[in-house]
Amino acid sequence: MMRSGVVAARGSGWIAALVLATLMAGCGGGAVTLQPRSVVNFTGERIQADPEAMAEVEAWLRPQLEDIERNPSFLIRLLREPEPMYPWSRLRIAGDTAQLALQVAAQDAETPFLIYGHLRLMEVREELERWLPESEELEGLQLEVAMLERVSDLWLLGRSVFDTQAHGPLDEIMYAKESGFLEEFVLLSQPQRFAEERAAHFQEKPEREEAFRDWFLRVFESEGPRFVDSVDEGDPTPEVGDGEGGTG
Repeated sequence: MMRSGVVAARGSGWIAALVLATLMAGCGGGAVTLQPRSVVNFTGERIQADPEAMAEVEAWLRPQLEDIERNPSFLIRLLREPEPMYPWSRLRIAGDTAQLALQVAAQDAETPFLIYGHLRLMEVREELERWLPESEELEGLQLEVAMLERVSDLWLLGRSVFDTQAHGPLDEIMYAKESGFLEEFVLLSQPQRFAEERAAHFQEKPEREEAFRDWFLRVFESEGPRFVDSVDEGDPTPEVGDGEGGTG
């Protein structure tokens, strides 16, 4: 059966602005000038986004949103949960369907979650190089890090340019990437999926775990990733029936 991908993020104001920008570009209007502001979290940790980098992220995002919306060969489905969670926490892939769950109150976080689901689904479909050219040389942990770098950049675009609301799971990813701790973050937030890589990494670089935990405590007032639960430690891609349904 042919069906369109589901864009659940249309209700988000910053995505509406991007959709408008896409339409303008398609009509010869050109790219919208981005003027990012600095992002500051509740402990005062600051990130200053680069305008040129944000413009590149926006240009990368536009065609991917269009593919998710219009491509009839797959479906990305968002379920709603009361608690915050990482994009991979409830990820299920079966056939041409990727299903994720997102905190019901976190509307601004919808698009980064959809993009992560799209990248993971494209990996299964062996179409990832179209959206992530560097993936040709990557696998396993390094491929996950590359995907989350894009998710981080996308969230920084939203936070710095479109004034999206803070969302704990995505903020952790973004700050970890910007501070050079994304690999350690992945290893500690997906302990079951990357158990062997985690053991090898911290055996080779034992100082990195302590450095990460010290940094995390300073930035988030916690000793490590705050949204890991028992589901995160299971099989990340069990099947989800026939893939029918909408955005939940």
